[in-house]
Amino acid sequence: MSESTLSEFVERKDFSRIRTSIDIPDLIEIQKRSYEEFLQMEVEPDRRKDQGLQAALASVFPITDYNNTAALEFSNYSLGTPKYDERECLEQGMTFAVPLKLRVRLIVFDKEDKGPK
Repeated sequence: MSESTLSEFVERKDFSRIRTSIDIPDLIEIQKRSYEEFLQMEVEPDRRKDQGLQAALASVFPITDYNNTAALEFSNYSLGTPKYDERECLEQGMTFAVPLKLRVRLIVFDKEDKGPK
């Protein structure tokens, strides 16, 4: 080794003995809160804000057919109850899912009148 590398030692600081002064935050809490705000599960269907899933569905509807003879209008959505609980899903290798049900209105237009039927 050359003399220049032996004489130039870098001082290292060891922080491993310092105890942490803050608790570890609940890292999944942000995802849970975001999920609840997206679905608005605790809010009644007629009182939901125009955000999250409500806004996404409202932006897609109304859906009209190619000839403009019928249209589907979005009213609201509801989430069902899960078939299995979390523990059963883990044991059986299944996904934890709930049904999503949409309430839509079908409007059929009269070709001569061009108004809703």
